[in-house]
Amino acid sequence: MGGNDGRGRTPLSLVGQEPDLLFYKGQVAEHGGPVLVLGAANGRVAWALAEAGVEVLGVDPSARMIQAAEERRSLETPESSARTRFLCADMRSLRLEERFPVVLAPQNALGMMDSHEALEAMLATVRHHLVSGGTFIYDVLNPPPEPTTSHEEEEPSAALEPRRPPFAFHLRERRLPGAPLGIHRLRLRPFSPAELDEAMAALGLTPRERYGRFDGKPFDPEDARHIGVVGG
Repeated sequence: MGGNDGRGRTPLSLVGQEPDLLFYKGQVAEHGGPVLVLGAANGRVAWALAEAGVEVLGVDPSARMIQAAEERRSLETPESSARTRFLCADMRSLRLEERFPVVLAPQNALGMMDSHEALEAMLATVRHHLVSGGTFIYDVLNPPPEPTTSHEEEEPSAALEPRRPPFAFHLRERRLPGAPLGIHRLRLRPFSPAELDEAMAALGLTPRERYGRFDGKPFDPEDARHIGVVGG
């Protein structure tokens, strides 16, 4: 089933479901499965797709997240469980023999890459696992526009201080019982649409569509996120 009717309208039967899950279900219904989910986290997107009848492989570098995804297995139907696999692996270096018509990077998975080099490595993973003509779909946080100030309005010291990134979140991953002490900080890096387009073009990935919301709203630079559909 699709997430909208092509004009951003959600069928009444799907009203009340989470917008991103509706969007991804609709895209997968259009392009087919099986699906590779890079940055599966706790399995939220992967299990939603499995419930819709799609075979899914969810990959995440966090053992804690994969454990959380697997813990949900006992709550799922036998049919959904049989369609769903999870793998703990580095998304930058993952190289499987399987190929997929659809690869997803939901929930700001691309933003987990803390440099352009890491982003390019993850996109190379996407390219490697897509069938010819396949589709890559992602959603990421959108950097806010740089403030515009005249030279007269700037403080004298402003030119001497390096400009900080627009924002950078840090997530703390919960420690597993018996694991060594310490905090694993996960840095979220906002990449602009232009940065993503350039990195994808270098790998032969072609942007097709970009939205500002999961209901199909066209992207605007002021939007808090951007959602892309890319051809492989």
